[in-house]
Amino acid sequence: MKYALMILFSSSWLYANACQHHCFAHHTQASHFIYRNDGDLEAILYQVMALQTLPSNPVDVIVIDPGHGGKDKGCSGTSSIEKNITLELSKKLKQTIEEQLPEIKVILTRDRDKFVSLKSRASIANDNQADIFISVHCNYLRNAEYFRGSETFVLGRDEGNINSEITAARENSSVSLEESYKENYGGFDPLSPESYILFSMIQNLHLDNSILLASFTEEELVKSTSVQSKGVKQGAFVVLKETNMPSILVETGYLSNEKDEALLTTKKGQNAVVQGLFKGIIAYKQFVE
Repeated sequence: MKYALMILFSSSWLYANACQHHCFAHHTQASHFIYRNDGDLEAILYQVMALQTLPSNPVDVIVIDPGHGGKDKGCSGTSSIEKNITLELSKKLKQTIEEQLPEIKVILTRDRDKFVSLKSRASIANDNQADIFISVHCNYLRNAEYFRGSETFVLGRDEGNINSEITAARENSSVSLEESYKENYGGFDPLSPESYILFSMIQNLHLDNSILLASFTEEELVKSTSVQSKGVKQGAFVVLKETNMPSILVETGYLSNEKDEALLTTKKGQNAVVQGLFKGIIAYKQFVE
């Protein structure tokens, strides 16, 4: 997968229209970073490492968030349901980390088929002072069966990227299953375009580390699954907004694609995805420590 990263660098994160951001190719004023199809991931990672001094972030506690659950089924494929796949992948990832890195504490936001609010998922990570938060999901795009591959999101708003906006709106729709969700989320309505404007103004002190974790994750997923990546992107995801540590949301594949669905529902395919996620964590851990 070839894509280039233009990343915002500044001594402190300020609101969208009040700060200068330094990009790889030029200087620009912007509220977000942009990904394009004209560079490769290894070059991107090299530039991130060379140009930005990331805060030290020892990885001692990891919170893994299996998307959806209970009354919130998520999307569905021909013979699969997202909430079941995300739980299977997350439990396998937790087991792998505990076996390979026993010094790390691993916490699941749910360990069975139950509904957990987005705010509660983030609170679990915040209350346990997690060093990284990984939300695991499956993608779906109606009438686009040819779309396949993983993509990983960090917090933000990528105006004009229709697919990212659709994905965020679909995942954020979970809040509508919660009681008094508008009160709990400051009036946020997952179906209202106006609600997403606030994502353009959010200060995110962990953005650099989140980008690095997302980039390593996508690189390793490509290696382990041999499936082309859809890239690292910015998304207006409520669950990422609520966390206080480097956080990513991984769409592991498209249940609307026959090959991706097979990958995500077979033991061999799930093991490959889990290995990609695990090796992404390893690469990130080695770099930040």
